[in-house]
Amino acid sequence: MDVRDDMLIGEQELNLIRAYQPKSRSLESLLRAAVAIILRDAEHGTEFLMMQRAQHEGDPWSGQMSFPGGKIEAADHSPLAAAMREAEEEVGASLQRQDLVGQLDDLYGLKVDGVYSVHVSCFVFKPDRELDLVGNHEVADMVWLPLGVLHDDRNAHAFAHPLDNSMDMPGVMIDDSKNQVLWGLSLRMLMTLHELLGWPMPVLTEQQRKVLSNIEHREMNRDNVDKITRKVAKMRYK
Repeated sequence: MDVRDDMLIGEQELNLIRAYQPKSRSLESLLRAAVAIILRDAEHGTEFLMMQRAQHEGDPWSGQMSFPGGKIEAADHSPLAAAMREAEEEVGASLQRQDLVGQLDDLYGLKVDGVYSVHVSCFVFKPDRELDLVGNHEVADMVWLPLGVLHDDRNAHAFAHPLDNSMDMPGVMIDDSKNQVLWGLSLRMLMTLHELLGWPMPVLTEQQRKVLSNIEHREMNRDNVDKITRKVAKMRYK
């Protein structure tokens, strides 16, 4: 993994995030979820926290890199509350309301029989203290990644979508030895953050940015619908 080490989200950039009015939509989806992008300043500039999901048989997202987060439960009074709860449950990040910087646009995943597979709300946090992180049983690994990994095209990686091999997906290689690739909605969230800040994202070509932006307009291959539907159903009703 190659890193450009001068990418820092300072007060000017934080103010842009604070002032942003996110586009919030409410379209039919199989799963409603919320995630937390947690930032900190370090030696190589601003870093963001990612986790690698544990391996589970029959889970199409096993081993995937993601932000802390998950489905919005009935007891959650808001998507923000869900993101904060999930962050604490999954990685031990005890986030406070004052740690919140802002919210990005809601995003949707691929369609399954005309219905979106997932609807995700994304919140940006930057605590002013060190977090005592401990992953739970859902987490195989946690890693702080410098924003600079997104600014070096040597980290670019392309592969077939794991649930629909007819789709070529852009990604960012984190650690090949651990099969850690940043891609999908997580990468799209970071692309959205960069667009908000007016920053380029050299790890992606213009065509790859279009692919990520158009994910929600794609219908999943029929051969893979049952696989994801079963997984989402378990997440909804467990």
